[in-house]
Amino acid sequence: MQESQTGPKALRPTHGGVALIQLADEISRLRQKLESSKEARQAASLVKDYGLNVMLMLLKKGARLHEHRTKGPLTLQVVSGTVLFVGANAHNELAAGTILAVDRDVPHSVEAREESVLLLTTALG
Repeated sequence: MQESQTGPKALRPTHGGVALIQLADEISRLRQKLESSKEARQAASLVKDYGLNVMLMLLKKGARLHEHRTKGPLTLQVVSGTVLFVGANAHNELAAGTILAVDRDVPHSVEAREESVLLLTTALG
């Protein structure tokens, strides 16, 4: 991901252009921040472009995202680890390699069963 003088910054591809992100580098950067903090999770927006937001999240074992809703549909991809996704009247245990799609305005929560890396993509508009 491109760097600014103040640190990593979410990319907004130029009109008709592309943005290249090295996911392994971003995971490493977030892991260092997570290890040096008392927080249970770290997150960074990788792409933020009008109606699209791609966020990388690292969760320590037991970390929770309490029940919430999103304004647009989303996908949750488990890059590593295992999480419990509760929403739409179901409990889904999601392991690495799994992608879950969720409609907008669905109440949901997430809990890390082990240290986990997630890629969250939301769309608005």
